[in-house]
Amino acid sequence: MVYLIGVNHIRTQRKKRGEGMTDSQRKYQSAVASVIQSNDLSLLAEEDHSDYLFEADADSILLEIAKTHQIDDRHLFIDPGRDERGVIGYRSSKRIGEIRPDWPDGSVVNLAHMIVHQFPKREKLWFQKLQNYLERDILFVCGWGHIESFAALLASKEVTYSVLENHIGALPKELTTDDFARRYIKNHPTEFNNPNCPCLV
Repeated sequence: MVYLIGVNHIRTQRKKRGEGMTDSQRKYQSAVASVIQSNDLSLLAEEDHSDYLFEADADSILLEIAKTHQIDDRHLFIDPGRDERGVIGYRSSKRIGEIRPDWPDGSVVNLAHMIVHQFPKREKLWFQKLQNYLERDILFVCGWGHIESFAALLASKEVTYSVLENHIGALPKELTTDDFARRYIKNHPTEFNNPNCPCLV
């Protein structure tokens, strides 16, 4: 079983060094502690990278919880670093926005192309890194925008999963933009079937 928790990375998953906990961080901490206490987890994995934490002068809350429970040897960062992102051809939404500034309502359309063309690249890599642990229960924390598509990937691989929490730390505006982007995908299917999509160049 893969237990999934979807979060906002900056407001929830990471804690700035020297600062106190926010409400969303406490909610996240409680959700993680609950699943650890009720399951014998073989792995606590998260969508993050130690380099990004260092650059942000932040700590992983999940790693701190693992240390508290003396299971930090079962913690793993599985998001690709910059070099690995280059290898898998992953591109950020900022870069896509630079390529197609002519799109109407750019933030929605850019996110739509991220979801369809970019998210799968990282999610496939996450699955590869988690594969060796799937015979037992694991916890995976990722950005809330990945929950739907990563859960679909798990289902396609016949891996059972449970979404424990989602949207922790997400702002209403972010949820609205995500909803509009997913509607855009459904309403413009041919745009996403284009093998020459600018975001893949």
